[in-house]
Amino acid sequence: MTDLRSMIQVVLQQAGYRTWLVDLQHLVVVCFEDDAVMGFACIFEDAATLLERWRSVETAFLTRYAEDIKTAGDKAWNVYSAFLCAGPADAVQAREIRWIEEDLERTRKLAATGVVSRDELITALLPVLPFQYQPRLDVEDLTQRLRKRIAAIAPAAADSALDETVPVTDVVRLLRPEK
Repeated sequence: MTDLRSMIQVVLQQAGYRTWLVDLQHLVVVCFEDDAVMGFACIFEDAATLLERWRSVETAFLTRYAEDIKTAGDKAWNVYSAFLCAGPADAVQAREIRWIEEDLERTRKLAATGVVSRDELITALLPVLPFQYQPRLDVEDLTQRLRKRIAAIAPAAADSALDETVPVTDVVRLLRPEK
């Protein structure tokens, strides 16, 4: 569990949050805050414990930070509770854990089980993380790619433009739009 807690802190800090650890109901939780969002992430032993205790941990957090939330202004609309565990959930538990996120009372909720890698953690915390876009380019021959682009722009020059035996003046002539 310590590794997951450290991973949570690192991911949230890299996203621009201030983080600190707090003991809530004998659980060490990671609290986080920036200019627009505040909340906490709690790690449970297993899915059953998560289901049994999430609501009381949320209440403990809200009680402890009630005064801060009252004075937070618009940020009070962006209070998040993240309930996580590394262990898997069975089908019934998985459905009940999804329902946690649909509970719209008090805080916005994130809940996930089977969180063991950084990528799984990022997926679980996506709603509180900055937009993340990772373009993926297909592996292809760059010459073939350039040939396709030339064919799209000037079909008549597609075969000649990359042929070293064709004089440059001929390629230029082929690239000019027809009148």
